[in-house]
Amino acid sequence: MKILRVITIILHFVVGLFGLMGGSVAVLSPDQPFGISPEVLKNGPFTNFLIPGLTLFIVIGLGHILTAVTILRKTRYYPYIQGILAALTLGWILIQCWVMEEINGLHITIFALGAVQGINALMVIYRERMFPFTLKILRNVK
Repeated sequence: MKILRVITIILHFVVGLFGLMGGSVAVLSPDQPFGISPEVLKNGPFTNFLIPGLTLFIVIGLGHILTAVTILRKTRYYPYIQGILAALTLGWILIQCWVMEEINGLHITIFALGAVQGINALMVIYRERMFPFTLKILRNVK
């Protein structure tokens, strides 16, 4: 399982770097990051990319980098943190696709990486018996 842990750490760094890069470009050029017109935000509450860029930078970018560090340090609750970040990533991509009315290769790639991270978090929680509740209750029921 050591190779799976290394792959997971790398995935978190990759998604985090994408978040940091995309978020910083959106914050520095909120009216047309990467040449994208603010018209694509017509289904959302924003008129430019400043707030989405800050969210992308902080939540997805820094969040995934910090999650990779928690996995490296083997902190006690890292599978939960990993699962939460995976869910946030999946939610981010779904909302982004809905607001922009577009699905491209990068969306699919980041969604797939988030799904892999979430499945891995569930596997670790199951393997390490880290459920937030005990199943002893079920064993005592006859």
